[in-house]
Amino acid sequence: MYDKEVQDIIDKLAVFDKMYEVMRFVDPVHKKVISYKNNKVSELSAQCFDFWGKNKICDNCISIRALNENKTFVKVEFTSDKVFMITAIPFEIEDRRIVSELLKDTTNSMILKNGEYENTSEIYAMIDGMNNLALKDPLTNIYNRRYINERLPVDLISTALSDQEITIIMADIDFFKKVNDTYGHLVGDEVLKIFASTISFCLKRETDWLARFGGEEFLICLPGAGIKKGVDIAEKIRREIESKEIVSGNNTIKITASFGVCSVRPTQDIKMESLIEVADKKLYLAKNNGRNRVEY
Repeated sequence: MYDKEVQDIIDKLAVFDKMYEVMRFVDPVHKKVISYKNNKVSELSAQCFDFWGKNKICDNCISIRALNENKTFVKVEFTSDKVFMITAIPFEIEDRRIVSELLKDTTNSMILKNGEYENTSEIYAMIDGMNNLALKDPLTNIYNRRYINERLPVDLISTALSDQEITIIMADIDFFKKVNDTYGHLVGDEVLKIFASTISFCLKRETDWLARFGGEEFLICLPGAGIKKGVDIAEKIRREIESKEIVSGNNTIKITASFGVCSVRPTQDIKMESLIEVADKKLYLAKNNGRNRVEY
């Protein structure tokens, strides 16, 4: 399938053969594994995240970051009984971009905090915490713009392959600048945190996720959901926000929000930018039509 190009890469990586327990090629967008073992390459039916035994797509996928930024990244990850150091190196083969993953077992050789952690669960929790820092917005503690760039293309491909719809909701706090100007930025920060937590409360499915797009604008992704479900969830969030009273000192603050909803049954070559652009246009339509409303 990849013949000469893959063999060239294997030859270049051969020097590392004794240093790493696992060497494999992955397509992190499609979550496909192209295995390298004993100088042979074969495409596997398993998904790349199956290796970690967590039964879900990795939130902090080092390989898709290497692919997106076209440079090498290193990350610590773990299975149920081992800790690995992963080196992700992007390549291009026959106009298809893939990533070489080099996995080094560091379970017995890695020193973490000078023995401060008493058991493996504490070590794993520490690793998870470190990995999540890169994907979380420090103010609202939800996902950030980087997570959107890494996760949304995967969900688009996944729903395309399963012939499902995917819905994007863009949400924006109405007149947020007025909140900052009237009550100060610290109160504005508290409003953003309450807005994010309210949206999170309204998302019930494990596959749904929320990220801060920028400023007071948030993106909600609903894989496998159609337009009706998306509008229903947006309306539920809108009502929850409208009914809230945010107490700050002697002030009681009321806010509203506007929502743009876009739903598609994607093809495998759809671009996430196109979907976000449509949802954003619907959001601005909601703003122009009076705010505190949902447009789709």
